[in-house]
Amino acid sequence: MNKPDKKAHSADAKNRAAERRRQSDFSQEVRDIHDLYQIQRVSWELLREGVVSAKSPLHTASLATIGEHGPSLRTVVLRHCDEEQRMLACHGDVRSAKVREAEADPRASWLFYDRERKLQLRLAGLLSIHVDDAFADSRWDTTTDFGRACYNTERGPGQQVPQPAGAPSLIDNEKDEQLARSHFAVIACRIDFMDWLVLSSRGHRRAHFHWREVGWKACWVLP
Repeated sequence: MNKPDKKAHSADAKNRAAERRRQSDFSQEVRDIHDLYQIQRVSWELLREGVVSAKSPLHTASLATIGEHGPSLRTVVLRHCDEEQRMLACHGDVRSAKVREAEADPRASWLFYDRERKLQLRLAGLLSIHVDDAFADSRWDTTTDFGRACYNTERGPGQQVPQPAGAPSLIDNEKDEQLARSHFAVIACRIDFMDWLVLSSRGHRRAHFHWREVGWKACWVLP
């Protein structure tokens, strides 16, 4: 049996400690920001981090649409963030309720919460569904084999079944690949409102950002 590499273990521990310090420093930076437009810049930075890192607390969000029985919430994975285009996006099945609801009423709201930073972000805007376009193709290209297999089903999400389904089989032929792709959709949201809230023993702080034709308008509001 090979002996553990003490040097490698020590280096890993140092790297983890350095990352914790970096995160702690950044968390403090977020809490100490007093410039409204810097707040917005950092918020988008955190959202971009949520796309690329599954460890980020902003990797998942609650996405609310308007459904048959009123507000309809579900947890989604943040898959795309573009500050210049003011866009957030997640993936979904074209047969799902959230896609039907978005097509009927595009108004939506996103809720993110970072427990360590005690930061809440609420964003709102209008949804658009992308299925047969370049944007959807580009997002499909980023999906994993398992992710693609989840769309290779005869029935859509929410359909009644006699018993829970097992894990999907990985796709191994072009026909199934095409079927899965036909069920795949990108749910994109053009953001026109952001609500930023940080909780602190030194005083909670909250800011609103509204999109106008000439750009973002920012103001402080009571928590």
